Amino acid sequence: MMRQMLVSLVAAGALVGGAPGLAGAQDAGASPVQVETLEIEPTVVKTGDVITQVYRVRFPDLIAQGREIIILEDRMVPENLPIHPFEAVSLEIRKRQVESEHIWDFAYGMRLIAPEKAVYVVPSFGFYYLVRDLGEDIEDAEIQQIDGGQGLVRYVTTMNDLPVLDIRDTIELGEFGGQAVFFRAMAWAVAPLPLLLWLVFLVRLARKPKTVSLEAAREAEELDRIEAQIPVPPSIWEARRTLRAQLRALAGAAQGGGAAVISGLVISARDYLRAELPDVNSGDTPRDIKAHVDGLKDGARKEALSTLASRLVVYQDGLERGEVTIENPAGEVAALDASLTALRPHIRLWRGMLAFVGR
Repeated sequence: MMRQMLVSLVAAGALVGGAPGLAGAQDAGASPVQVETLEIEPTVVKTGDVITQVYRVRFPDLIAQGREIIILEDRMVPENLPIHPFEAVSLEIRKRQVESEHIWDFAYGMRLIAPEKAVYVVPSFGFYYLVRDLGEDIEDAEIQQIDGGQGLVRYVTTMNDLPVLDIRDTIELGEFGGQAVFFRAMAWAVAPLPLLLWLVFLVRLARKPKTVSLEAAREAEELDRIEAQIPVPPSIWEARRTLRAQLRALAGAAQGGGAAVISGLVISARDYLRAELPDVNSGDTPRDIKAHVDGLKDGARKEALSTLASRLVVYQDGLERGEVTIENPAGEVAALDASLTALRPHIRLWRGMLAFVGR
């Protein structure tokens, strides 16, 4: 309590010549600019309350004398005011001219954030201006200063009505925007490097020649040679065309054909059945193919395939027993040709459509 009384007495003594009235410690006649400190509102505040302090700046119009007074407003912005523990949060400048005198009112909004209840003095600060001759560069004119007066505020409580109070810290931490941009650019530049290194290592590993033993190389060459000798299975169109050619040869052969005709018929029929039935293995015998056909779903396709597979089994058995003739070549050719016709895609599609509509 004694401490608060002492602070109050010192503040009151400091304000004897300060507010309201002309700014003290300045010879008013020596400066063309005068600063008048008006009453502060309110005089009793709590944490977060906005205090309005108005400074009235008066200066004459010297244009007729070939001179000009310029008030440096950018130096009196709220962020630049040295009024600790107060904080300037806003500024409104009202300008007017009465005859040959300019009158500017600087209305500052201030806020007090302090840990103790006491009477506080709003510190005085300088108003900057310069006087120059018309046509003279602003840089050549000398900057002058005149101080404003002080104000007395009674701070009664530290309680705050606002849930969140935006307080400007009195500690200046500096500006680090440039460093942040630099480190962000460095991070984006370094981030892809691990992936790039992995790609380089993978490319080098892929291009590195593999060491192969002599025996493994010979085995690979032999395997390639054997695979090159294996004929590529014909497509279903080629197999059908080849089988029809063999049927024409059988129809034109004398005495029911010979061993060459029967052998060609067996090979072409077997290739066609393998093309028609992808599940058949390359090493399956005619009887294996016949068993596979018997396991298919009943229908026109199964009947046609069963006819071809059955005749293939007969032809294969005849070759193995030495019976290389066919008693009725024309009937054989007609039966096999009818089966091939029934297996053609457009015939199967047409029969499927007829079955769908119930014909």
